[in-house]
Amino acid sequence: MAKKIFVFLFSLSIFFSSFSHAQNLTDDQLKRIIYDIEIIPANDKDILNIQNIIKKCDACEGIGYLKIAKIYAKNNNQAKALEYIEKINSRQLITADAGLEDFFSLKCLQSGIYRSSGEFVKALDELNELSAEPRIRNYPYYTYFILLLRGSINISMENKAESLRYFREAYKISKSCREKKNLDKIPGRKQQFQIEDSYKSTAYLAVAYVDMDKPDSARIYMKEALRDVDHLDDVRNADIKYTTYHVAGSVYMVDKDYQKAQTYYLMSKKVAEKYLPRYDMKLAIYTALLELYEREGRKDSINYYLKEIVELQKNNKKKDIGVNTSIDIGDRKQMQNLEINNKRLIYTLVIILVIGAVLIYFTFFFYRKYKERSLSKIDIPLHDFTRKEQYNESFKEVVLLAKENKPEFLTRFNQLFSEFSARILSVNDTVQSSELRFCAYLYLNFSTKDIAEYTYISVRTVQTKKYKLRKKLNIPGDVDIYVWLDNLLK
Repeated sequence: MAKKIFVFLFSLSIFFSSFSHAQNLTDDQLKRIIYDIEIIPANDKDILNIQNIIKKCDACEGIGYLKIAKIYAKNNNQAKALEYIEKINSRQLITADAGLEDFFSLKCLQSGIYRSSGEFVKALDELNELSAEPRIRNYPYYTYFILLLRGSINISMENKAESLRYFREAYKISKSCREKKNLDKIPGRKQQFQIEDSYKSTAYLAVAYVDMDKPDSARIYMKEALRDVDHLDDVRNADIKYTTYHVAGSVYMVDKDYQKAQTYYLMSKKVAEKYLPRYDMKLAIYTALLELYEREGRKDSINYYLKEIVELQKNNKKKDIGVNTSIDIGDRKQMQNLEINNKRLIYTLVIILVIGAVLIYFTFFFYRKYKERSLSKIDIPLHDFTRKEQYNESFKEVVLLAKENKPEFLTRFNQLFSEFSARILSVNDTVQSSELRFCAYLYLNFSTKDIAEYTYISVRTVQTKKYKLRKKLNIPGDVDIYVWLDNLLK
């Protein structure tokens, strides 16, 4: 009896010891658990696991919400994915400064969701914001993947020549990086994952050539892509296999080899249904199979895929409506609860807010007046800028582009003053492209009034931009910004 009691107590102590250990994991260990969850074949159980980790670890919110958004996007629930992305953005849980890799993943995910929703301009805007981050160009994998996304968006926009150009550039980078094995420069990413992912460009390039009605070129890259996927993992690289088999079917459709086309289309369909239950992927392969069977005149198969496509579109529409309705209902309930809980405090809060608003208004009013007076006393354009005019016609062209606020102004300016942007970034590498453009206007000796006129903004906005730029470049208050910029290239 005593022996049984001892064994029971010993087992109990081991249980509580392991439970305590699970509860006492560090934030870094909990983050690693989230990072290690594979998107394919992640499911609702993984989402619940991530949510439980977030409850224990405030520092895990950003990467946790991002992982959940990726899982929902993979499972064709774009509305829920956007809901979690909004949680990240509204609280700035992920920024480029805090973690470049997570920031990269967030922007790529947003761009992909916008593209699948037909919001192509927004999709490109996300990539433009990502490309504006100066550190991005230091990592070949980031550059490669952004090119792939740009190419995909341009395919959706039917800009065939542009998509081909982007995929060609991505292909060159992927081949070069695989040979040099320098894709692993990205912090935290495994070299093997990056090398496997780099094979996407081959399949995508074949897709672009099919769209351009260049079957000979498409056939070359299709065969290369088929050789590549033989040694890729079915689960981890499901999207590459889906695309490769799909484009192989398309090439054989052009060759009118319907037997091989069907073989590869069905292989692509199997991958999509097993690992990638996304609406756009299923719709694309079902549509391709429908076209194949229409050419062959196989009525049973035609009817089957017509029904599948109609059902797929119906379910997707219901799913989006259902998700949006659930979100609206949840928001209304939350607002009702807040109103009930805060009813006794609302009048006090209103009074405090009104008083605070009045104080803030007067504070900013007098502060703006003071700042305007201060800014009007400094930063006077130089009278002598003959050193810049030595460029003659090129200089005049740049000035004209600036006055007309042309998009190509900064490009031509950088060609003329090749070291200018680099010198500014050496002072502070977080300076954005729009700020470099503003610096260029100042370097060309335009006054505050001139800049406001040429760029269609108010004088006060120009003064504010100068003030922020001073802080960012750490220009002393007693130094004229025009003189500081002029001395930059001396």
